Amino acid sequence: MSNKTVTCSFSMDRDTYNAYKSIISGYGENVKGNLVRYMKSVIEYETPNAETIQAIKEVARMKENPSIGKEYNNADDMMKELLDV
Repeated sequence: MSNKTVTCSFSMDRDTYNAYKSIISGYGENVKGNLVRYMKSVIEYETPNAETIQAIKEVARMKENPSIGKEYNNADDMMKELLDV
């Protein structure tokens, strides 16, 4: 990485900011440090990517409507069924 820096400035809802700050300060972090760490994580792992976001939304829909999809009691049963197909 280069030694060049950029100053970021943006506006957001105060309630959202305060809720975020309250959560991360409970872990001993500050807003700036947490956001920088998050950005670096996104760069390193390329997450959350579109596929991950889609999977999260799918799970939320399945939780709202249990008739979508199938439940398994353990991963072995799920894998057995998947591999038998």
